[in-house]
Amino acid sequence: MKRGRKFLWFLLINILPLYVLSEMLTASGALAYVSGFLAPVMSLWGLPPEAAAVLVAGMLVNLYAAAAVAAPLALSWQQVSVLGLILGIAHNLLVEAVVVRQLTPRYHALTWLRVVLGLAAGWLLALVIC
Repeated sequence: MKRGRKFLWFLLINILPLYVLSEMLTASGALAYVSGFLAPVMSLWGLPPEAAAVLVAGMLVNLYAAAAVAAPLALSWQQVSVLGLILGIAHNLLVEAVVVRQLTPRYHALTWLRVVLGLAAGWLLALVIC
């Protein structure tokens, strides 16, 4: 019970604020402003700049948050496939890092490996289908 409470507390103080922050950025228009700067980077994966929010939501919060952010973007099947591959490898990083930390002290390296492999796999897929 004690470990469960600690884990729940971690979720509340880390994930809930990120979810609220992403909603506030979307509603305020700040996401649209920032996404303009990300256009060159996101084009590496054949994605619109707004898809950066999908990646952040999926990597930091969970796949459901990523789907909620992606829904209004009217992405093509190719773009959804690229995002799905990236997030299939590198999703829910905060929570899963806590779990992996219990198994190995190298959890930081494993988290970065997932990010790099996810982005690399997405880039290769984008080269093939976009």
